[in-house]
Amino acid sequence: MKKVSLKLKHKNIPIYIGNNILVGSTIANHIKHKDVVIITNTKIANLHLKKVKRSLKGFLVKTLILPDGEKYKNINTLNKIHDYLIKNKFNRDLTVIALGGGVIGDLVAFASDTFLRGVNLIQVPTTLLAQVDSSIGGKAGINHQNGKNLIGSFKHPEAIFIDIMFLKTLSNKQYIAGLAEVVKYGAIGNSVFLKWLNKNFKAILLRKTECLVKLISTSVKAKVDVVQQDEKESNIRAHLNFGHTLGHAIESAMKYKGILHGEAVSIGMNFAAAISVEKSTLEIMEYNLLEDTLLKLGLPIHAPSSISDKSIMKHMSFDKKKKNGKNHLVLLESIGKSFICDKLTDSYLSKFVKTFQS
Repeated sequence: MKKVSLKLKHKNIPIYIGNNILVGSTIANHIKHKDVVIITNTKIANLHLKKVKRSLKGFLVKTLILPDGEKYKNINTLNKIHDYLIKNKFNRDLTVIALGGGVIGDLVAFASDTFLRGVNLIQVPTTLLAQVDSSIGGKAGINHQNGKNLIGSFKHPEAIFIDIMFLKTLSNKQYIAGLAEVVKYGAIGNSVFLKWLNKNFKAILLRKTECLVKLISTSVKAKVDVVQQDEKESNIRAHLNFGHTLGHAIESAMKYKGILHGEAVSIGMNFAAAISVEKSTLEIMEYNLLEDTLLKLGLPIHAPSSISDKSIMKHMSFDKKKKNGKNHLVLLESIGKSFICDKLTDSYLSKFVKTFQS
């Protein structure tokens, strides 16, 4: 088992990475009192809930099982969580465990932050995307009909347990979607890592244990390094949004149906990289490396033709990174070096979106 520490001003958060690491009492060391609620979804409950509960002997464990899907990351589901916690008369000694992917992680973190003004949280991410990205950094929240993650807060867990065991039951579609966030770390900050992903794509797609350990550990360390420098996203943490401006707009335009977050981010990265060739100093060979890596890993690079460019632009206008009416896109100077550009007009982006629809 590997351990990475996220060191913030007010707390240090241990991140455990390994295979079958929930076996034993490590998770129990981060539970302060007897009351525990595991919040998960129907799919994860069927696959893994019993095993997680077995690692919590000696605690009073209850479970809340929610429906599965991005479309449930909303105020109605948040209210269900609050209603459950209030109905069971839990107090501030409670520990909430978020067992699931990015939707569960964000939802449960937001609920744990707002119930009684904050209770103990432990993240147990079960998808690759959640393991390398969304469970780390404290972002919590829900979607609004006009845009993704428009309502939320920062809520850091007491600990994060990244167990490779969960990835064995992950569908190919979900696994590949998670690889988009992995590619992102190479694109914005580590050209050697991106080249490694490109070279080892076959072993990665076969989920070889040694590859999983390397790509997860490298991604986690990259995310931790950025968050330690900029916890509340006032400057460099915004670079982690590479590909997300268009990606979030696509998800919103599709009403969170028919496309996964990682798939949308992949399209957004290819879009931002192409703009970087035209408007920045990214060389065409570097663009080709990024596009080739996405394709080798089975990720999409064009927006679906089922949604209009007008719909995408409408939802892009609600992007929370937009300031003073200006679009803020993360672009690349080169592979491994990113920057934020506020010079791109709606007219330019609209024309570019049209060229990126399949």
